[in-house]
Formats: sequence, structure tokens, C-alpha cells
Amino acid sequence: MRKLLHSILLTISIVGIVYVGACVYTKDKTDDFSSALGQYNFLVKKQPYYVKIDNAKGRDEDGYGNYDYTLTSYDKNGNEHPIKFTGMGKLKQGHFLEVTAKGAYVYTYREVFEKDMSNDVYNKLSAQ
Repeated sequence: MRKLLHSILLTISIVGIVYVGACVYTKDKTDDFSSALGQYNFLVKKQPYYVKIDNAKGRDEDGYGNYDYTLTSYDKNGNEHPIKFTGMGKLKQGHFLEVTAKGAYVYTYREVFEKDMSNDVYNKLSAQ
């Protein structure tokens, strides 16, 4: 019985260490693994990020007019994060978006204006 308990605790410890390690590894990554882990990670909160559209950084990878954007985003406190998302068509150059994401997994995006974000975030995006 004691051996079984030790085995269970060892397994739980190893799984926990691997999970936390994967979370640390994927913190500011935008690849598919990071996106999948972010979607199901209960330690990561869904939060808004703000981006300014730069069509030079968007690509029509699938050939159907859906543009993949890899941009620099800012959270509500002005901290910088890379973000990758797919727009339904070519988005308007220079417009600001609020991208709702959980880790690297993007749920939605919507257009926002200067009054919808903090001055710090707006100034950083305008400088791009």
C-alpha cells in the first residue's frame, strides 16, 4: 500500500512539473503547441490585448483570403506580447483591434478606438 501511495505521489509530481514547465516554455510563444496549451490551461486567464494592424505583416497563407497576422500586442498595463491570429480577410491598415486571447489561443477580435484603451497602450501602438 505504501509503495502504491509513493508511486501515485511521484506520478502527480512529475505531471505537475511537466505542466508548469510547459506553461513557462509557452509564455510568449505563438506556435500551434502554445496555442493548444493556452486554450486548455486553467492557470491562464482570458484577457484583452491591443494591436495596430500592419498589412505588411499579414499573409494569405491558405489562399482563401484569410490573413494570418503576427503582431506585437500590449495588455491593458502596457506590457508587450507577441500575438498571432487569423483575420477574416485583409484587415484595415492602421486600425486598432482588441484581441481576446487566453495564452497564445485567440478567441475573438474587434475594432477599438483611442477611448477604449489606456493612454500608455495607445501611445505605444501609435509609435509603431
